[in-house]
Amino acid sequence: MSNPFSYGGIVAGKQFCNRKKEMDDLIRAGLNGEKLFIHGERRIGKTSLLRKVMAKFSEKKVISVLINVWKCVDVADFVNVCASGFAEAEGSAGILKRVRKLFNGLSPAVTISDDGRTSLTFERIAGKLSSGQLENVLEASWKIADSNRDKRLVVIFDEFQQVSLLGDDRIERLIRSVVQERSDIAWFFCGSSAHLIKRRFLDSNSPLYRSAGHYPIEAISDEHWIPFISGKFRSTGRDISRTVTKKLLYMTYGHPFYTQLLCSSLWDICEPESKISDDMLEQVLDILLERENSTYHTLWASLPEQSKRMLRAIAFENPLRSPYSGEVLRNYGFTSPSSAGRAIEYLTYHDLITKSMSAGYIIIDRFLGMWCRKNFVV
Repeated sequence: MSNPFSYGGIVAGKQFCNRKKEMDDLIRAGLNGEKLFIHGERRIGKTSLLRKVMAKFSEKKVISVLINVWKCVDVADFVNVCASGFAEAEGSAGILKRVRKLFNGLSPAVTISDDGRTSLTFERIAGKLSSGQLENVLEASWKIADSNRDKRLVVIFDEFQQVSLLGDDRIERLIRSVVQERSDIAWFFCGSSAHLIKRRFLDSNSPLYRSAGHYPIEAISDEHWIPFISGKFRSTGRDISRTVTKKLLYMTYGHPFYTQLLCSSLWDICEPESKISDDMLEQVLDILLERENSTYHTLWASLPEQSKRMLRAIAFENPLRSPYSGEVLRNYGFTSPSSAGRAIEYLTYHDLITKSMSAGYIIIDRFLGMWCRKNFVV
């Protein structure tokens, strides 16, 4: 019998928990041709959600193009992943002939894998790219939309924050120009690095300022997790009480990656026809934290003193709703609200904490928060 919990990659099928509202919202936005900035913590399940949405799009006369910007290290990579994404949307029949009409200045080649699947690759562009080449690859979206008038086109950029690290600000200016030109194409910009992705859409100096609506992806609520978790254990001959499940969810704050990882580890140590206990949960947590102990010690040693205080405050308050209150400042050793503010700014910039829309400041790596609670006192 296989472990019913999945983490660390694309989660699909029966291992995917809920997200019905998010799926409905994104499908509706795509069908309406909306522009959305989709953001959330790392490993919160954004890519898995997008894959589910794309599968639904295929049933609704929607052409969806997924462009993973995470793979890019420079602007030439960006052009090539865009070209490959748009080319794939054209399908395999007559692909070479049609794709040459999509792109000027790129050299496509068709390859056939061992299983018979056709894919298309592009030679890497050498030297400095012209704005015309960048614009041409983005405007391929217009050509696809024009040749498929009976369908909606949805272009999805995943890990879009990587664009800011490619060293070429022409990309964002051209994207804004291409996006604004056509109201019949939906564009989703998805990202996970809060300070980078928000800067692209909230900074008035950014070319993409206010160019898309905001759609945050947050943790999954207990009301959806509890039946999902108990059902998975029960279906494989194991049992878990509501009390233990609630304790587990408090530890992970409903984050999909950490929740499924803890559940998976519990499943591994629990014998069939047995019940998961508090002791098992603590045992699994000790094992997982021990694996990360060296990494967390190194991270902790690298932090400025005020940032250590703030990280500890967030870990113990879980979440920290009022970081500038007199009680928090006294309890965690801050000399002033400004010193607390600088600590929050540092931890946010380094992607260690984030501010939840529904709660307060939380530590992004849930196990780091557990490690702090285990190793330090208030």
